[in-house]
Amino acid sequence: MNRFTLLLTTLFIISLTACGPSDKTGTADSIVDTTTYDTAMPIDTIPVDTIPPAPGRFATTQEALDYMQNSPYREKYEAGILPRMARENLPYTNKLLNSTYSRFLVVDKGKMKVQVYDCYGRKEIEYGIACAKNFGTKHEKGDSRTPEGFFSVEGIYDSTDWLFTDDNGVTSPKKGQFGPRFIRLRIPTTSQIGIHGTCAPWSIGSRASHGCIRVTNENILKLVEIVEVGMPVIVNPGSRDMRVNLEEGYDVPYITTDDRPIKIPKVIRKDTTNVDSIPMDTVPAQVIEAVDTTTTVTKQVTAPTVDTTVTPDSI
Repeated sequence: MNRFTLLLTTLFIISLTACGPSDKTGTADSIVDTTTYDTAMPIDTIPVDTIPPAPGRFATTQEALDYMQNSPYREKYEAGILPRMARENLPYTNKLLNSTYSRFLVVDKGKMKVQVYDCYGRKEIEYGIACAKNFGTKHEKGDSRTPEGFFSVEGIYDSTDWLFTDDNGVTSPKKGQFGPRFIRLRIPTTSQIGIHGTCAPWSIGSRASHGCIRVTNENILKLVEIVEVGMPVIVNPGSRDMRVNLEEGYDVPYITTDDRPIKIPKVIRKDTTNVDSIPMDTVPAQVIEAVDTTTTVTKQVTAPTVDTTVTPDSI
């Protein structure tokens, strides 16, 4: 055997050794990929592109579509939900295109999900939720409904020690019913609604709360890592919510987050005399007791400055 042949033989043996089993246990057949939306890499490690400059308000759907079509970020917009949203709901699209935040949330009452989107409308992650037990948008305190519309994050609180008070004014001594964190939503007509954890994780996926949006304690801790005060939040009605709203004379706007269109119910409206059409971005103020929401809140997670005895609307 000459030197050249010996060298080739040696290199071949080394290559076989390098490709051999590692020190990890298991084989290729026994390693299971458990990556899902809920277990994917932490959301804060997902790269966020530079936020495009605010283009200003668009008077027509076509103007908004032309802006996205001619944008240097065209491919990113096309991969997201904003072009579809522009055709369905121009006011929401205008607000998102002019947002200075890198992400926005969609709480979908039909799909029972809270979804995180980047500023181009591309979905990054989603978690299961529980929302209010009654269908339709919120009208008054104690109606056990989740408000629908375009809102924003008002503050982030440590809710570990918060207590729950029922409709009869009885406060439960049990802590942890709101989970470890509470993301309060800025809703012009109430300060009691938010996204929070729960001591009843089995309720996720159902209509179970008094008005708030529940996620598991694990997922609320993930959300607060990326949520910012002021970040846009859309609460989207499901088909049954839309039916109730229309029967009561309220035309609440909606968006479609995938290729499956929402079934628009055909109903005979009740008498809507003296009932105004619901604004595009809020629950009608005339039917809910107004609450002052001018308190300034920072992004930092701090103990709440409000009474930790919480009303039934917020669990």
